[in-house]
Amino acid sequence: MGKRIPMSIIRVVHLSIALLLISALGGFYALRNLDTGQPADESRTVFIQKTDGGYQLIRNGQPFVIQGAGGDSHFKELADIGGNTIRLFDTTDLKQKLDEAHQHNLAVIVDFYIPSYLKSYYFYDDEAANDSLKRSIRDVVTEHKDHPALLIWNLGNEINYPVVLRKNDFIRTFNELIAIIHEVDPNHPVSTSIIGVGRKAASSIYIHSPELDLVSFNTFGNTKYVNSNLAQLEFIFGPKPYYFSEMGPDGPWESVSTSWGAPLEATTSKKAELYRTRTDIIKDGGHQAGLGTLIFYWGSKLERTHTWFSLFKDGQKSELIPVIEALWNPSKNVPKLIGLDHMKMNHRVSYDHIIVSPGELSHAEIIFQKMDSDSVRIEWELYPEAWFGDRDDMIIDTYKPIDTFASFDKHKTTFHAPITEGPYRLFAYIYNQDGFFATTNTPFYVLRDK
Repeated sequence: MGKRIPMSIIRVVHLSIALLLISALGGFYALRNLDTGQPADESRTVFIQKTDGGYQLIRNGQPFVIQGAGGDSHFKELADIGGNTIRLFDTTDLKQKLDEAHQHNLAVIVDFYIPSYLKSYYFYDDEAANDSLKRSIRDVVTEHKDHPALLIWNLGNEINYPVVLRKNDFIRTFNELIAIIHEVDPNHPVSTSIIGVGRKAASSIYIHSPELDLVSFNTFGNTKYVNSNLAQLEFIFGPKPYYFSEMGPDGPWESVSTSWGAPLEATTSKKAELYRTRTDIIKDGGHQAGLGTLIFYWGSKLERTHTWFSLFKDGQKSELIPVIEALWNPSKNVPKLIGLDHMKMNHRVSYDHIIVSPGELSHAEIIFQKMDSDSVRIEWELYPEAWFGDRDDMIIDTYKPIDTFASFDKHKTTFHAPITEGPYRLFAYIYNQDGFFATTNTPFYVLRDK
């Protein structure tokens, strides 16, 4: 019996055949090892330079490795731990944020919002809407192209770039936007961010939008696949410049959920472990086209919970921040974590799909890993489940804390379950003597006649 062909090789062959077919049918692209869309003119403020094995980013005449985070606040704190780049997810108050970033020696990646591609959404068929989008982006680039903090223009985040044989209205508009930015500002590269190292999406971009300078990847739980996916893309296209535009713990969309669909969030102790292992995966990939990595999220953000990605709360810092600092600065001592293990509610853990009756007196406690719990301070919060992630109307209308707590005793609390039937989540913030905090939470469901 012959040897079985590894699945990784089969996937590469399948992808190669598909792309060769696309190339032959489209008649617009030959599969070859291309340079980036713009020439490496060394007079430019920022450009991507081809090296013997890959690419490197050059800023103000010097090699520059992206090391920072996505967010729009706490610039000083980012610089203090060794960050050199902040990614802004929109252009709100852009001049003010560019100035603040420059004050702290941070380079800035600026996102342009553009509508994602959907077959059922005809934005890109609307000539007036397209013209308005082009004018607005041209105006922003014209106004800010000479700011010393500017690093990269990022044209859309997770835009669902279409995997198609022929250019459609979305791709034509996308390419026109790239051309506008290059025309107005030849001194800064243009990128776009896609989910994970999506081989099909990245391949379609390389084929249909070759003038794009680089692609960036948002990677969380799928970090374990990035090196194999990059290897397959490099096998077909050769090295292409990229950076990781978002990196962090598993997202709500990747996590195990309760029976009613509430995703289970990792503790900060577990998140610290994930930051370390995923940083190692990226470093150990051996890909010489990588230009750096950004952490997600530098600030406070509601994304299914207000603790999932947030690294700050009311000016206080998550214990993950010194972990990130140690990852960026190997000479730093690895910080000692607060020692949070997990939360118990009514003697059960979140995996037990906890259901209680309306008004039921419940209790919760924090379990620690070999430490004196008397040295910490705990704040408890109770919220309705944030079904709609980070929608503004959800924040305004329903996502407000509920005060039904009856008692607090060191690392324990008792509270009355809400009267209204539905999903809720109990949060704990655990602060150490240095002011850093750890977080954990437990989802539960209030059910009549359970």
